[in-house]
Amino acid sequence: MASNFSLLKLPNGVNIAYEVLGRSFLGHRRPIVLISGTSIVRQDWSLLSHCLAQERPVLVYDHRGIGDSVSSPRAVEEISIETMAFDLLALLVHLQWKEFAICGWSMGGVIAQQLLVLPFHPRYRTALPFRVTHVFLAGTRSVVLQANAHGFQNRIPQVLTPEARLKLIRGVLAKTFDPMWLQQNQARFEKLFQGWVSGVRPAATITKQQQAVASFNIQHLLPYISRDIKILVIHGELDQIIPYSAGRDIPSFIPSAKFMPVGQAPGQVPSPTFGHFWFQYFNINIWREVLNSHMRS
Repeated sequence: MASNFSLLKLPNGVNIAYEVLGRSFLGHRRPIVLISGTSIVRQDWSLLSHCLAQERPVLVYDHRGIGDSVSSPRAVEEISIETMAFDLLALLVHLQWKEFAICGWSMGGVIAQQLLVLPFHPRYRTALPFRVTHVFLAGTRSVVLQANAHGFQNRIPQVLTPEARLKLIRGVLAKTFDPMWLQQNQARFEKLFQGWVSGVRPAATITKQQQAVASFNIQHLLPYISRDIKILVIHGELDQIIPYSAGRDIPSFIPSAKFMPVGQAPGQVPSPTFGHFWFQYFNINIWREVLNSHMRS
């Protein structure tokens, strides 16, 4: 993994590795925080994070127990959507940022929603000492997906041989795209695959992350999210990880959320026909303009 990162040490042996790209823009441009999904490490954001960092600060980090966030066994045992939201809160408090945008991808979108409802948490009510101005919920959902609902099927983690693990990783990564994209971008896919197998992605941590996204319950708190926070849902029709219908449902849980604008004008998504690995579709500058346009609203 990359060596140019900082490490925040939290209680219970939790370590959070993070990087701030585009540091020269701190104090001048609104930062954006990128929150990863299941099995994702911060390097997987590189195409988007480095593009955004050309004009604003960008925070990328590894969740506890994965990537460079090497933690104690107890810390890995305590993985839940809540603990990952509190990890992020601690990191943001450490950075002393007072105003920023966040972008949560897949599981990261659930963590983003959990962060926003911490002030209304029934057991651990926690005020946020900062202002989140804009939110992007990409390839995610607001509720636990049940088997056979939205076309979703539960996956049962298994103990795998190294060969079977590589096959599984290839298969899971392939599902973040659609068959036509894979056919047209074979070399690009292989490069991404090599990055996935070289990263530190412990099976035990990924299993805990999968359990976390199968057990959260924040639906009843989502209407409390401030309408002053501008929330944009990004979801592709070809998403094979989180069904498109689950993304379309998000505005019914968060009244202030709106779905991505589709069209050819600047700030619009050219087409809804893209997969789970959303920012690998189209020109990356199109996605930068989508995010920048929303953050100007």
